[in-house]
Amino acid sequence: MVDWKKVLDEIDGALRYFTEQGVKPTLRTLFYYLYSKGLIPNTKSAYKGLSRVLVGARKEGRYQWDFLEDKTRVVMGTLGDSRFSDDVVEKFKEELASKFEELDIDKMIEETFDYLRPWINVRRWAEQPTVCEVWIEKEALASTVQSWLTDLEIPIRVNRGYSSWTFIYNNAEALKWALQKHKRVVIHYLGDLDPSGVDIQRFLQEALDYFNLTDVDVEFNALAVTPTQVEEFHLPPRPEDAETIAKLHRDPRFKTYDRPYIVELDALVAYAPGEFRRIVTEAAGAVWDKSINDDLKAKAEELQEQADELLEDTKEKAKEKILRDLGGV
Repeated sequence: MVDWKKVLDEIDGALRYFTEQGVKPTLRTLFYYLYSKGLIPNTKSAYKGLSRVLVGARKEGRYQWDFLEDKTRVVMGTLGDSRFSDDVVEKFKEELASKFEELDIDKMIEETFDYLRPWINVRRWAEQPTVCEVWIEKEALASTVQSWLTDLEIPIRVNRGYSSWTFIYNNAEALKWALQKHKRVVIHYLGDLDPSGVDIQRFLQEALDYFNLTDVDVEFNALAVTPTQVEEFHLPPRPEDAETIAKLHRDPRFKTYDRPYIVELDALVAYAPGEFRRIVTEAAGAVWDKSINDDLKAKAEELQEQADELLEDTKEKAKEKILRDLGGV
C-alpha cells in the first residue's frame, strides 16, 4: 500500500534536488526517483496512481500546474485579437517632444555611425575540425539536456522514436552543411535501452548511410542508456503490465535483443542526474580544441580594435564637417 502523504513529502525535497541539477522532471522521472527511495512499486498501476495524486496536489495548490515537463502536447497558432491603443497619437506626441528635447549633435553622429560597427566575435565551434550534436529519443527530456549544453553551443535533435524520412533527410542535409566547414561530426545519441531503442540506433545509422553520410564523416555514438550505466547506477527496469509484456514479446526486434532488462532514459535522469549531466557535457566537449578557439579570439580582438579606431576617427571628421557646413550657412 502506497503512503501518498510520504510520497508528496519526498517530492517536495526531490524538486529542490532536481532544480539544483538543472532538471525539470517529467512524471516518469519522479516515478523512478520515488521507486529508488522505496516509496512506490515499479508497476503501471503505481505510475497511474502517482499521476492522479499529482493532479490532486496541483488542484490543492501544493505545486504549480507546470512544475512537470510535458512536451507531448502542443498548441499551434495564436488568437489574433490585438488592436491599437486609443491614446496612440498622444503617446506618439510625447515621444516626439522627448526626442526633440534630447536633440544633440554628438548623439546624432553616434546614431548615424555606431550601428555600422561590426561585431567581430567567434562562436565556439568556428574552424574546429570535429563538431558534435546530441540526438535524443524523448522530447520531454530535451529541454533538460539543452539547459546543460547551452554554453557548449551544439544542436539537439529530438527523434521521438523512429523518425520520419522527411526528418532524417532534413537532418542529413544539416550534417552535410556542417561538413562543408568541418571534417567530421560526432552524434551522441540518448535513448531507451530496449529493443526499439537499440534498433532505432541501427535505423538512424543506415538512414544516414543512405544519404551518403558514412561513418568516416559522421560517427554515431550511443551515449545513454548503456548497459554499463544500468549496472553502475543500479537503474530499474521499465514498469510493464502483462499486456505490454505480451506485446513486447511479439515484437520481432525482441528476439535479437540480448539484454535481460528494459531501461528508460528517464531512469538515468532520476537516479543519477549529476552523473548524467557530466556524461553528456564531457562527451559534447571532448572533441573541442581550445587552442583553435583562443587563436581566433585573439585575431577577433585585434580586428575589433582596428574597427573601433576607424569608427571614432570617422565620427570626429563627421562632427567637423557638420560644424563647418553650419558655419557656412
